[in-house]
Amino acid sequence: MAQIGTIPHEMRAAQIVEFQKPYQLKTVAVPKVHDDELLVKVCAAGFCHSDVQVLRGQFGSRLPLIPSHEPAGIIVEVGIKCKGNWNIGDRVGVLNFKKSCTHCIGCGLSKREYGKHDPRFCDKRETAGFQHDGAFAEYMIADPETTVLLPSSISFEQAAPLMCAGATVWGALEKSTEGLAPGNTVAIVGIGGLGHLGVQFAKGMGYRTIAIDNRPAGRQLASEVQPGLEPDLVVDSTARDAASEVYKFTNGEGLAAAVVCTDSLEANAWTLTLLRIGGTLGLLGLPAERWRFDADIIVFKELAIKGSYVTSRESTERMMQVVNKSHIRSHLTVVPFDDIPGIVDAYENSSFKGRLVVKF
Repeated sequence: MAQIGTIPHEMRAAQIVEFQKPYQLKTVAVPKVHDDELLVKVCAAGFCHSDVQVLRGQFGSRLPLIPSHEPAGIIVEVGIKCKGNWNIGDRVGVLNFKKSCTHCIGCGLSKREYGKHDPRFCDKRETAGFQHDGAFAEYMIADPETTVLLPSSISFEQAAPLMCAGATVWGALEKSTEGLAPGNTVAIVGIGGLGHLGVQFAKGMGYRTIAIDNRPAGRQLASEVQPGLEPDLVVDSTARDAASEVYKFTNGEGLAAAVVCTDSLEANAWTLTLLRIGGTLGLLGLPAERWRFDADIIVFKELAIKGSYVTSRESTERMMQVVNKSHIRSHLTVVPFDDIPGIVDAYENSSFKGRLVVKF
């Protein structure tokens, strides 16, 4: 087993000790690496809405738990049976899902359909920051099957939110635009942490891109990007002529695809009406109520509705290529490790926008 220097026996970490209570900063043991695992020294870790849900007990997590599922860091130890060409010092990002059992129905299906086991669909998968320890710690265990190399142009702080927010909206965009040539028109609906990246991804993929939001802050955020990644049209979904704007922009056809980054039933149902014949709606929201869509539109326009569960390692690697080539960046608020106990308050502040990242 290869490792860098002397790895300490203990590390600093934030833990959920009690649901609905602030994170506590603790000193805990550095996790032991198995032969098929990597040990990553965490340099930055993101915070997102799912972390709030975990803290509230919505996932029934076993406590104490180290939260966060958006890590970026450096490999400091490589198990002797790790698959792939991993080296000490590699800069990496780590996706949430780990440890395919290789025996369950989900593993069998993914192997048959995709040619390899995909931990996302394993019945016994580990989920960092949800049911297993995550990234708000100086070190964490990574599965080489869900670990990706980071381009040198991307900082650890920028890479961290790409491991969940980025991968999630990228996966939905790839599925929704499958077979679609550059130059077609796609929309990103709901411009927050995911939508802000979604607009940039769509532009980086060569699509005419519409950003749609009902909030002035969201519409402003859509244009706070690198030159050349601005949306071609920004639409206020509350405006009376919102749908007319979209149809006018597409010469009356409608959208080739749309990804909706909100669980609003109304927003998703309305977006469906903007699609052209054969268009695709990508769903990312998980509303408390059941979806309600107009069956007539779906049938007579031959529309497709696709779900997306984060994305695979291979898809994430394609995302990194576009991020690197197009200089895609998140709008970040970076906080030090010692400020983790107050990070929920910062996230829920009405003036907050973009992504929260902890720097180690």
